[in-house]
Amino acid sequence: MDKPHCKYLHRYAIVRFDPHLSGENGATVVKVFPSKELAEQEASGLTEVNRGKQCTYAVQIARFAESL
Repeated sequence: MDKPHCKYLHRYAIVRFDPHLSGENGATVVKVFPSKELAEQEASGLTEVNRGKQCTYAVQIARFAESL
């Protein structure tokens, strides 16, 4: 999945999942980083800071569409 795409740059989004919220409100893109390592570090920090809030953070690869 980390293979480069010929048209788009890869970016790494941190997604917050709130199981107590339903539908589209249950997942939020918090921040986007240029590298997987930076995104994983931030997600880990957010998980630690928000421990006990019943939410989880995950890193998801995304394609950056600068211009269409």
